[in-house]
Amino acid sequence: MNYSVELSPDAQFDIESIYQHYISNTNSQVAEKLLLQIDNAIISLENEPLRGHHPRELQSGISECKEILTAQFRFIYRIENKRVIILIVLHQKQSVQKALANRLLH
Repeated sequence: MNYSVELSPDAQFDIESIYQHYISNTNSQVAEKLLLQIDNAIISLENEPLRGHHPRELQSGISECKEILTAQFRFIYRIENKRVIILIVLHQKQSVQKALANRLLH
């Protein structure tokens, strides 16, 4: 059962920021490798979006959100019918609550 996967504008910005961060602080090979990890995670959600779990930091009021993890990143998403909407892409060390608060303030 295939789902379509969409990136929210925030998730698109997250991915661009991650890429720019690694280009600036390491090199293009590292940045491209991480981008490939991100792409593979996104593609995996087409076939298995239900495998995610509820992020612990989120209150029960946002229970429709799920999360998958890769070696370095967290993907917060929700499922609507046959669509997976990726809301946030974070480094694993980042807090979901802080990321959401920052988005509300800006």
